[in-house]
Amino acid sequence: MTSRNTTHQQRIAKHLHAILGCGHQEALRRVREAAAAGRLPSPLNAQGRAAAVELLAREATMATGNRTTATPALPEPRGQVRCDWPWSGAAGLASLAPGTVTSLVSLPTAGRSTLALNVALHNAMKGIAALFTSGEITSKSLGQKVLAARYGFDARSQEPPGGWEAFKATAMPELTAAPLLRHGARVGTSARDSLRAGLVAAARRNRTLRLWVVDSVWHFSDLTDEGRDTASTMAELRALARAHCLAVLVTSQVLTTDAQDPDEPVTAAHLPDGMASHSDRVLVLDRPGTERLQGGDTYPTATTLRSLSGSGIEVEVELELEPEHCRFVPA
Repeated sequence: MTSRNTTHQQRIAKHLHAILGCGHQEALRRVREAAAAGRLPSPLNAQGRAAAVELLAREATMATGNRTTATPALPEPRGQVRCDWPWSGAAGLASLAPGTVTSLVSLPTAGRSTLALNVALHNAMKGIAALFTSGEITSKSLGQKVLAARYGFDARSQEPPGGWEAFKATAMPELTAAPLLRHGARVGTSARDSLRAGLVAAARRNRTLRLWVVDSVWHFSDLTDEGRDTASTMAELRALARAHCLAVLVTSQVLTTDAQDPDEPVTAAHLPDGMASHSDRVLVLDRPGTERLQGGDTYPTATTLRSLSGSGIEVEVELELEPEHCRFVPA
């Protein structure tokens, strides 16, 4: 190190010490560390030294802010904990009470995985530990969906308001504080193993798991000569819900019997084996118009979430899908 460089670094450290109040030796250590990493501006004239001071001061301030402003873990609700729905008027759809199983079905591309994630995220932001187990969405895509649903921007193509540095300093601690647990189930992973992973993750955070979203029943059903054994999976989910006092929300794709009639409503006849008998309530997400799309068409966003029983439709809630935000909002 030349004497000239040493003098420049000492001058930078002097100004940094005055700004941060961290002590001259600590300031000099930071300057020398930055110099060794090649991060100081060149040349170190008056303008370069000023830029170096600004850079190092900003880094130190951000590091301190990230340590001191981290959001504490959301308090777990006391007393009897009951999960609920994100939308007003949806309480009559299903209770989401401990020990119950609610099934959510739809035709392809209606958005049932997104809706189920909205339910998990809503409860987690209230401090209720929720596990989202997915065999349908990659971990990376799931993380992007969480960001979009919570903060209203598409992380794949947009920058958050204020930029990524500010976003990471504020939003990341909030998400870390919320007890939303995610588990990407691999092929061959059983429902029981997925739940065990969620229970362990919740225990490490001193939480009691209350809500388990399973996306979807087909992923956890063994393949037999007759097709997927969804009946055994549904029976297992019901047993696990009762054994661990969990509200379980399980999704499934369904197909109507007449491929030429896209307006044929989903009924109990279209459900996977065992879903009706092992569910406390079955919900149908309808998104009319997606089956008739052609090139250049805009995807419809109007949806209806309805309950299905032997007597037909009981409750309906009108929702609007915001695809870019991965969330459903009241219509």
